[in-house]
Order: sequence, then C-alpha cells, then structure tokens
Amino acid sequence: MRYGYCMNLGFIKNEDYATSLFNAVATAGFDYVELPLSGISELTHEEFSRLEKALKTIPCRACNLFFPGTLKIVGEGMDVAGIKSYLAKMLPLAKNLGVETLVFGNGGARKVPEGAKHEDIWQNLRTVVEIMDEYAQNHNITIAVEPLNTMETNIINSYGEAAKLTTGLKNVATMVDSYHAAMEKQNFDDVFASPAQLKHLHTAYPTGRKVPSPKDDKTEYAEFVQMVKQLNFTDKISIEGGLHGEIPLEEEIAQSLTFLKGLFE
Repeated sequence: MRYGYCMNLGFIKNEDYATSLFNAVATAGFDYVELPLSGISELTHEEFSRLEKALKTIPCRACNLFFPGTLKIVGEGMDVAGIKSYLAKMLPLAKNLGVETLVFGNGGARKVPEGAKHEDIWQNLRTVVEIMDEYAQNHNITIAVEPLNTMETNIINSYGEAAKLTTGLKNVATMVDSYHAAMEKQNFDDVFASPAQLKHLHTAYPTGRKVPSPKDDKTEYAEFVQMVKQLNFTDKISIEGGLHGEIPLEEEIAQSLTFLKGLFE
C-alpha cells in the first residue's frame, strides 16, 4: 500500500501553515501528496514551476477536485466543448507531473439542479465519464468517480452507483472514501459486487473528519480495513482529513501515518 495526504496548494503560495504541512508530510515518510487538479489548472507559470520543484521532495500521485467550479458539467448549459478542452489540457499535464489517479468528486458541480430530472443528469454524467475515458486512455491515467455523502451532493452517493455509471469503461472506475461511507452508514457489499472497479481509497476518522490518530476508536475503521484486506487492495490510500491541533503539526502527521499503516500492515 502507498500512503498519501490530501492538501491544498497553499505551499505554492508561500503560506506558512500549508508550507509547514507539506514539509511535515514529506518528512514523515508519506509516499505522495494528493492535490487539487482544478487548483493546478489555475497556477501561473511561475507558481507551476515552484510546484514542479516542490514535487521533487515528495511526488503527487493523485489529484482531486477534478473540474473548476466555473465549468458547467451537467444540466442546462452543459459545456461539452469546455470539458474536452479542459481534459486535453490537464490530463497530459497531470501525467507529466507523475499523477496516476484523478478523483472526480465535484459534488456541487455534478448535483441534480432543482427542477431537473435525475435521469437527465445521470445521462449527462455518463456522457462526461465516457469523454473522460477517451482522454484517460490516451494518456494512460486512471480516473476514479468518488461517491459522496448526501450532504455534499444528491447523485452518486454509493460505490454501487459509481460502478453502474462507469460500467464498460476502461480507464474510468470508482473508489471508496471511508468517511463518506460512514456518513451514509453504508457497508461495503457493493464493493465486493464490483471489486475490479476499485481504483483508489480515501480515509479519515468519521467524527469531525480528522486524520487517523492513535486515540481513535479502531472499530470505526474495522469494516473498511476488512474490505481492503479481503480484496487484497494494495494501491493507494490518501488521508483526507484535518488535524486535531493538540500536538505539534509534525508529530501529529507522523503519528497519523504510523497509525494508518498499523491498520493495514
């Protein structure tokens, strides 16, 4: 298993906290960072050069926040040409950075608007993932549709739905985020029904969406860990959670990685 940490691009903007966090993640021994693709798309040339330099310290193997919020991806005014243009620009760029997996969450952008039909938005999303698959195959990169909890979006709220949406595609599949599953009180039966489509993992402690910690109740992770082990999934898992802030940042990050590894190894 390779272990990563989801963070924003504040370290490229020379923000003190974000820079300290990035350095702590690299020093602690994480295998990669997971960064926002849409944020990368908005970097200036100078900022992008700083990103490339920073990633010599620790690589970026995954990206989330796939589309920028300004791009209309479903519903009235769906911008197919804009989607294709964005993919044509960002997939080769991500590949050149060393990214292997792109996470398609974008809960607000993909939700069913008021007054729209669920089946129409579903078909819009199917069109989007089919377009994604074409570009992903061209650049040998994997895209994972992320099931989100119902507080964040009203469509694709389970692994089973994401697996159905991506059926028959080659480079677009799905993933599991243990936090979202916990919020929806979901088990992992639908993962076992479509195990080949599992391409990425996110995790956080459900209460407060915090980083895994030695103080956590391990039973909160039990079903998730059992599922991962039974499927012999050994690719990538990213922590997507905030810090408790009760101990020094560097110490908390290191403890979190050690604790998470202990769950799986």
